[in-house]
Amino acid sequence: KRVPDLRPEAQQTTTGQKVLSKVPIVKRAFKRSKAEETLNDAALSFTRGLLMGVFRNDPDKPLDYERKAALKDWLDLLSVSLPPEMGLHELIDTLRYNVDNVSQSVKNLEMIVSKHYIPNPQWSDSCTRTTNGKNFGFFCGFWKLLHIMSVGFAEQAGGLSLRESNPSIRVFSPSDAADVVRDYMTYFFNCDKCTSRFISQYDSCKFDRCNRLTDKIEDAPADSWKEFPLWLWAVHNDISRSKANRASEAYEKLGRKGQARKWENDMKAVYPHIDQCISCFAADGTWDEDSVYNHLEKEYWIFGHDVNEKVDEFLEYREKPHYGVGTYLCLAIGGLITTWLVRKRKLRISGRHKKEDVLSDRFSQGKYRDS
Repeated sequence: KRVPDLRPEAQQTTTGQKVLSKVPIVKRAFKRSKAEETLNDAALSFTRGLLMGVFRNDPDKPLDYERKAALKDWLDLLSVSLPPEMGLHELIDTLRYNVDNVSQSVKNLEMIVSKHYIPNPQWSDSCTRTTNGKNFGFFCGFWKLLHIMSVGFAEQAGGLSLRESNPSIRVFSPSDAADVVRDYMTYFFNCDKCTSRFISQYDSCKFDRCNRLTDKIEDAPADSWKEFPLWLWAVHNDISRSKANRASEAYEKLGRKGQARKWENDMKAVYPHIDQCISCFAADGTWDEDSVYNHLEKEYWIFGHDVNEKVDEFLEYREKPHYGVGTYLCLAIGGLITTWLVRKRKLRISGRHKKEDVLSDRFSQGKYRDS
């Protein structure tokens, strides 16, 4: 397998690739599914985030204690949260088991990461739309990574549901997981403006973080695990709306009022928008967070592969007691079969007695003798 060059400057699409991607037969042959694109984008941003961010403070020095601990926490959290389909667990485990060596130099980190194969070293079209000439592939893929990780965290109860197969596994509470994300943003995220905004909102308990994210693990209510992905979803939507508002203000200053109004009223700045999930909106226009979580689960965990509706209905039917005409008909048939078996047994027993009488007569007449 070819090991892709993960450096940012190596991620430009060549003219040949652009031409081939537009050829219908090639496009059909190599078109990835939405799930494959989502997983690949997230994996690419994970590796790129490590290479760009872990040693960004000083590439020539080993990580200090705080940064090394933050890196280990990040890897441990992803280890219990990411789906196996993502193909990152081997890389994550290698980094975790060699964290002392990795934290010594950027070369040691690059050596391990470069050996990990990523199916496609390019972000998908959904992540490479440009704005003002800038490509936001990394940021798009990183948000996909956060959503996959947070939903996986909820589905695995922070790692608690994995303890049966691995008793020594590290388990995170929703509050612990949020702290890990904060530390990653503080030490490794390669965007100072983004980090400042995130830390400010985090420390001020925005989006009810301090109340909704519990520090309990063993005694945590079942629904409490879902609060972590819902909190990150709220953070993401706030950032998206903020970008739309800034775009609206910029167009307003340029005198392009039509474009300004378009950005101000752009409902696609929030996720999911009504075309993607109509049930995510309550009658009063507020969010239905249960439906939002179900949508996040479908997009970032089961990737749209629902149980067949007819099979699901059948399973639900089996779980409930039903006493219709069919039930009584089965009971009646069962009764008739039982009666028939009893009668047959009686006849077989009576027949055996007759056979024994015949055999007795034959022995007495000398027809069967010892040889």
